[in-house]
Amino acid sequence: MKIIKKILDLIQLLTEYVLFVMVAAMVVIVFAQVIWRFILHASLPWSEEAARYLMVWMSMLGSSIALRKKGHIGVEALVMLFPAPVKKAVSFLTTLVAAGFFVGIIHYGIKVLKVVAPQESPAMEISMAIPYGALVVGGVLMLLYSIEELNALISSNKGGAHS
Repeated sequence: MKIIKKILDLIQLLTEYVLFVMVAAMVVIVFAQVIWRFILHASLPWSEEAARYLMVWMSMLGSSIALRKKGHIGVEALVMLFPAPVKKAVSFLTTLVAAGFFVGIIHYGIKVLKVVAPQESPAMEISMAIPYGALVVGGVLMLLYSIEELNALISSNKGGAHS
C-alpha cells in the first residue's frame, strides 16, 4: 500500500502544479482581456471562453485535492456526539456514498464526452471534449482518493481496540 500512496502523492503533486499553471494562465488571460478592452478598445474573442474552461478544470482538479486533504465542508456537530466506532462507520458510509457518486460522474462524463467530442467551442474552435473532460479526470481523481480513504478506514479497523 505504500507504493500506491506514493503514486497518489505524486499524482497530487502533479495536479497541484497543473493547477498553479492554470491559475497563472487564467490571471494572464483575464488581465490581457482587460487591457485589450479598456486600453486598446478592442477585445480578445477567445479570452472569456478560455477563462471559463480553465475555471471548470480548476474546480474539478481542486475538488480532488480538497477531497484528499479533507478540505470539503462537512456537518460534524452530530457525528462528534457518537462513540468512536459509530464515527468510523459513518465516515466509511459517507466515503462509500461519495465513491459511488464519483463513479456516476465518470460514467456519465464519458457518455457526455462521446456526444460533445465532435462539437467545437464557438470562440476557440477546440473540441468540447476538452472542457468536458474535466468531469472524467476530476471524477477519476476523486474516486482514487475515496478508495484510498476507504482503505485507510478498513485498515484502521483491523488495528483492534487501539485504533
